[in-house]
Amino acid sequence: MLDIEQFKEYMNAAGGFNRLNGIRFPVVEEGYCEVEVEMTKDSLNPQGVAHGSLLFALCDCCTGMATASVGRSMLTQSATIHYLRPGTGGKLTGKSRLMRVGKNTAMCIGEVFDEQGRLLVTSQFEVFYTSDTLTIPHKGEDGEWHADGEGSWVV
Repeated sequence: MLDIEQFKEYMNAAGGFNRLNGIRFPVVEEGYCEVEVEMTKDSLNPQGVAHGSLLFALCDCCTGMATASVGRSMLTQSATIHYLRPGTGGKLTGKSRLMRVGKNTAMCIGEVFDEQGRLLVTSQFEVFYTSDTLTIPHKGEDGEWHADGEGSWVV
């Protein structure tokens, strides 16, 4: 069984794209996820609103976590996104719900909201499960996450 709190802790500590873009995972439950990002000048497109790729990334991150929360490794297979209004303000929040889990695929709905709770984006993501297990790096005595396989946990 997946330890969701440990999974969330790892995702919030991991480097890479999410950290670079300030994406955080405050809520992760089985089949549900919320992500947040504080807007900065680097988040904006030339028109001064949230860049569309940031909005897409919020949907991709929260739907990915929701579909992986069942303890299976996955990759995004396809996505459809609808931009409804420009993203403005200080904080954007993505929310996702796992709608269907099949033998090899799953479907998840993602939405992004601004600080006033206005819906900015709707999306639908289909994922392909690459494994029936989810391997997460382990947290070493040094407090860092290690993906060396030794001590990593598999659900």
